[in-house]
Amino acid sequence: MDIEDKHVVITGGTDGLGLSLVKLFLAKSAIVHVISKDPEKLKALEKELNNKLLHVYTADVSDFNQVVKACSEIWKVDVVINNAGIWLEGLLDEYKYEDISKVIDVNLKGPIYVTKALLPKLKSSPDAHIINISSTSGLKGVAKQSVYVSSKMGLKGFTETLKDDLVGSNIKVSGFYPGGMNTRLFEKFGTIKDNQKWMNIDKVAKIILFMVEQDNTMVMGDVVVTKRVK
Repeated sequence: MDIEDKHVVITGGTDGLGLSLVKLFLAKSAIVHVISKDPEKLKALEKELNNKLLHVYTADVSDFNQVVKACSEIWKVDVVINNAGIWLEGLLDEYKYEDISKVIDVNLKGPIYVTKALLPKLKSSPDAHIINISSTSGLKGVAKQSVYVSSKMGLKGFTETLKDDLVGSNIKVSGFYPGGMNTRLFEKFGTIKDNQKWMNIDKVAKIILFMVEQDNTMVMGDVVVTKRVK
C-alpha cells in the first residue's frame, strides 16, 4: 500500500509506540486519526506536531458509546491500528475486581469496539488493513500476568477469527506481537521495570509501517518481534 494520502486510525496515539506510529505515518504523508481518552494529551499532541494531516478524537476505547461517536466523525478509513492498551501485573488474589474489568475492557473489548465501528468504512476502501497490537504475552502464559495474558490471548483469538471472516475481502488483518519495549507503560500502571535496554519504539514502529506498505498481493499475518539475546 502506498501510504501517502491514506487514512490511518491509531488508538492510544499520544505516547509510547502509538506516538511513534503517529509521527512515522505523518512523515509519510498519511492522514492520521488519533483516538485517545485524554483530551489534554490530544491538545498537546496537536500543538507539538502542528500538522494539518493530524486529526484527533476523544474517546475511551472501553466505552462503546464513545467509540461509536468518535468513529462516526472519521470520514474515511484505510488502516486501523488497534494500539491502546493497559498493564496489570501481580497475583490474581492481589487484583481488584475493577482493575480486572478495566484490563479486559481496554485490551480486548477496545479493539473489538473500534474495529466494529470502523468496519463499514474499511469495506469501502479498495485496499484496507487492520493491525491489532498484542504482545508476546498473548502467545503464552507468563507468571504474574494472568489477566493481562488473558486479554492479549483474547485479542489473538479475535484477530485470527477476523482473518477468517474477511478472507476474500478487501481487508487484510494482522496480529503484531512485540516483546518488551522501552516505554512508560509499566510505570504508568504502578510497575517499575528496568526497560532502558528493551526494544526501541521507533524501530518497532518502522516494522509496523513496513507491514502496512506491502501491496495487496501479500499480507504479514502474524509478526513477532523481540529483543535479540546476545
